[in-house]
Amino acid sequence: MDRTIGIALMKKALEIVDKQWPDMADAYMKIPTDYYTDKRSHTEERKLFETQPLALLASSEIPNANDYYTRQAVGRSVVICRDEDGVARAFLNYCRHRGAEPAAGCGNSKYFTCPYHAWSYDTKGQLVTMPLRNRYADLELSELSLVELPCEERHGLVWVVMTAGAAIDVAAHLGELDHEIGSLGIEKMRYYSSLPEAHMNTNWKAVSEGVVEGLHVPYVHASTFNLNPQAFSVDLSFYEAIGPHLRYGLPIFDQEGAKKIKDTPESEWNPAQSIGCIWWISPGLLIAQELYGLIYADLSQGTSVNESVFRYGWMSPVATPPEGQPSPEDMAARATRAIAEDIPVWEGCTRGLNFGQHGYALIGRNEKGVQLMHESIARQTGYDGLSYQSDR
Repeated sequence: MDRTIGIALMKKALEIVDKQWPDMADAYMKIPTDYYTDKRSHTEERKLFETQPLALLASSEIPNANDYYTRQAVGRSVVICRDEDGVARAFLNYCRHRGAEPAAGCGNSKYFTCPYHAWSYDTKGQLVTMPLRNRYADLELSELSLVELPCEERHGLVWVVMTAGAAIDVAAHLGELDHEIGSLGIEKMRYYSSLPEAHMNTNWKAVSEGVVEGLHVPYVHASTFNLNPQAFSVDLSFYEAIGPHLRYGLPIFDQEGAKKIKDTPESEWNPAQSIGCIWWISPGLLIAQELYGLIYADLSQGTSVNESVFRYGWMSPVATPPEGQPSPEDMAARATRAIAEDIPVWEGCTRGLNFGQHGYALIGRNEKGVQLMHESIARQTGYDGLSYQSDR
């Protein structure tokens, strides 16, 4: 992390640990349950997923020319590949003949051959061959390329805009966070998959809520993280909205540790070892510091209001971990266990929001990250149904 930013965050963390009190929102937030369930909100939110850059892949997943990976995003099949010149490209994975999907899974290939009638495309998306070519002698193959999506490789991630012909500018989308995300060194990390791609029966906002708060960890992940809520204040955190995005920070030290830090010259502070940061990048990207690496997760809407697609993994800058730390494979495996614990809870939340007949979801003052996330979505989609209740 950028040191100037890190030092500023250290000072926030010290203040919170000293007070033993989190960064609080001004009031409770009430969210009408139909915000999670109605098709109008779903349609407006879909525009975010169709027009904003989505980080659909880590660059390390397609390191070589002709490497490819297929993804589901916003209800569509996408093939992301590195062409023979080393350029990352993204295409809608639908044959121009009758719409079957030429690419499947991942691997290395110069061509994607449609399983229906064997039309073949290269890694630049160009239709290069078909059976019985003489029957189509008057067709210009260059006019039948796969539909290409705007694609940009930046900060070790492959970003895609899901609307053909749209502009893409990842730096502009990240805004003030561009330098900060760039300083994480993701381009030097390798991705270890924890959850290849899960189609969940839950509204995507219910998932987003879970990644910007730690209150649930001692209860949902009791066997995985072994946190005692009586001994560890899981909400001792600080939050900041940065454009449409969110930064969420957690001190990784107690009051005794805070005293030691304050007794140490500021020039010797090590923010990376003292605070953990989580970034929620609109509309559905999560990047989170964990031990010596990063969590990288991608979330998108599914085809209906009660479906979402989630992909989760761990990124490591090294193949051999620092002494005493779990291996990258073990970190990914732990994340797999944690997500398996989350998914049934998220799906239960969506059932409750659909059928609970309680009118609204209540977001606490100490869930400021959840409030900021919902305010960002509402601001971007024009939703005006959020309301607030002052503490009594």
